Amino acid sequence: MSFSDRTHAAIAARIAALQLRHRDLDDRVAQEQKRAWRDMTVLQRLKRRRLRLKDELSRYEGMMRMLARRRAAG
Repeated sequence: MSFSDRTHAAIAARIAALQLRHRDLDDRVAQEQKRAWRDMTVLQRLKRRRLRLKDELSRYEGMMRMLARRRAAG
């Protein structure tokens, strides 16, 4: 397995883990929003964490696109 293949596999694994964490946070946000006495501080914290995960996910997806372009060119 080449360096590029290992890099691609590592990034793909990281993306999968981030997607899972993002879905979990989506569920937690939805649960908090359904509560009669929702804690806005908790809700804001969950939403910020979810946004940070989404940003990180976007960065890794950009890396995957870059690797794909390099493979196509090389």
